[in-house]
Order: sequence, then C-alpha cells, then structure tokens
Amino acid sequence: MKNEIDKLAVELLETLSNSPDRNRYFLGITGCPAAGKSVLAENITDEINSRTGDDLAAVVPMDGFHLPNSVLKERGLIKSKGASETFDADSFVKLIDRLHEFPDQSIMCPAYDRRAHDPVENAITIQPGNRLIIVEGNYLLLNASPWNTIHTKMNEVWYIDAPLQTVKERLLHRHISGGASKGEAERKVASVDLPNAELIKKTCSLADKIIYLDN
Repeated sequence: MKNEIDKLAVELLETLSNSPDRNRYFLGITGCPAAGKSVLAENITDEINSRTGDDLAAVVPMDGFHLPNSVLKERGLIKSKGASETFDADSFVKLIDRLHEFPDQSIMCPAYDRRAHDPVENAITIQPGNRLIIVEGNYLLLNASPWNTIHTKMNEVWYIDAPLQTVKERLLHRHISGGASKGEAERKVASVDLPNAELIKKTCSLADKIIYLDN
C-alpha cells in the first residue's frame, strides 16, 4: 500500500503544480463502509504534507455529520445508523460550500468519535493554507438530494473498490471492537451495512478514478 500512496501523492502534487491558479483543489474519496477511505485519506495527507513540509492537505470526513444518537432515537433511526438518511447531509454540503467560498478563513468541522459513537463539533480546523481538501465518505456520489450536488463541488472523486467479503470482515471487527456482541455485529452488518454497500457500489461508475488497494 505504501507504493500506491506514494504514487497517488506524486500525482496529486503534480496536478496542483499544474493548476493555473492557487484555488483550492477538492478531492473526494468514496466507497463502501470499511473500504479504507479514511486510512487512504489520512495516509495521502501525511505523505503530501511530509513532501511539501507544510500543511498543504487536510481531511474533511463525512462521518462528522452523523446525526447524534439522541436525534436518531427521536426519529426512530437508531437501528439504521450509517444509512444515508442518518446523516445531516444539508450541513455537510453547506460546509463544502463554505470551504469553497472562504479559502482565507479558518473553518471548523466536526469529526466522529468511534468510542462515544457520536459526532464531535469543531474537532477539525481547516486553515487557509490547506490548499488540498480531501473529502471522504460513503455517499459522495449518491444520486439523491442533496448528496447529488457534492460531485459538482469536487475537482475529482476516487472510488475505493473493495470486495464485499473484505468489507464484511472489517465491519464485523469494527462493531465488535466498538462493544457489540458477535450476534449484534452480524445483525448490523446484514441489515444495514451490506445494503448500504450495495447501494454505494452502484455509484462507482460516476467516479473519476477507481482505486484498488492491496490492503
């Protein structure tokens, strides 16, 4: 995977250097749950910032826009947490718009705490010097409002292709590590995660690049 990260980082730096202006460059990274989106985004960010010696790249995770558990319980959505309707998609789109419109401002973004299983407000600061904004999340190419506006706000979107069996194994491990029993984890994967994965796989043809990671 290190060789692939190096290759992708070099390609992105070349793209940025060939850009006719100094505007921000928005890269979307999407794919099924547990496909490796956040790991790829963080690794590319670290590699680019290491090569340039500054904070050129920064990550904005869609997971920060999970609706809080309290809201999901009120709406009867707690069992389907992770589905597209369990995110605050409107706020996610508005944040991307702000990052476009106000590149000279520091803008706060939420993150997701996997131990508390809830979003954390203002956990990430996007600085004016962050020229490459890597937006990662499951539904960046979903053809439903307001998700379907996100693709138009990205310079390019990469889709990480991972076998469903690999995704299933990773999700089971994630849920069990998060405190679920094996039975609870299997039910969650079968009833929510895999249907989401099938939905997301249908969007891969809209991506500008498909990424295959060794691991």
